[in-house]
Amino acid sequence: MTGNNTQQQSRDFSGNPIKKYLVEPFKSSNNPPWFDARGVAFGLLIGFGIPLGAQMVCLGLLRLILRFNVVIAFAFTWVNNPITLIPMYYAYYVIGSLLLGKPAVMTLADFHDLMKPVLQAQYFFNSVHAFMILGVDLLIRWFLAAVTIAIPAAVAGYFFSHRVQRKRCRRKAEKLGITYRKLVQQLEKEL
Repeated sequence: MTGNNTQQQSRDFSGNPIKKYLVEPFKSSNNPPWFDARGVAFGLLIGFGIPLGAQMVCLGLLRLILRFNVVIAFAFTWVNNPITLIPMYYAYYVIGSLLLGKPAVMTLADFHDLMKPVLQAQYFFNSVHAFMILGVDLLIRWFLAAVTIAIPAAVAGYFFSHRVQRKRCRRKAEKLGITYRKLVQQLEKEL
């Protein structure tokens, strides 16, 4: 195998969406560490804390008022997706029940049937409406669990990704023969 083929293979992530959408944007980032770390944090916060269907609208509104890597944030919102929705939301129901000291009487099969309108909604407003009419008791349980999971996940995601990106920037600064602080200042100017 030639060096050129090896380079092409290392850039071709089409077979692995995790590498393509999570690892590669991180590795090739030309942003200051805080910018990418905020993207991870807001992506996890929205992914774990906002119902599917409303996530992109919330991400867009958040981006209007705060600076962060929206590409990375978008990728991390996909912790909640059509495949993970039922197990995640059922876990939220059970966790919320425990937090309220109430029994979780609904089975996973019953919960799946209840969530069908949310899964089958084709448009943003239909999805949000289907979610909102699930009932106050279920929404309270969901909300408590979502907050309990989303905030720690976002904080942990921020600190972990900031540390990773800080190391990346330190190595890059060394290669360029400048200080880490100088590199970050340059990257901030480019934002």
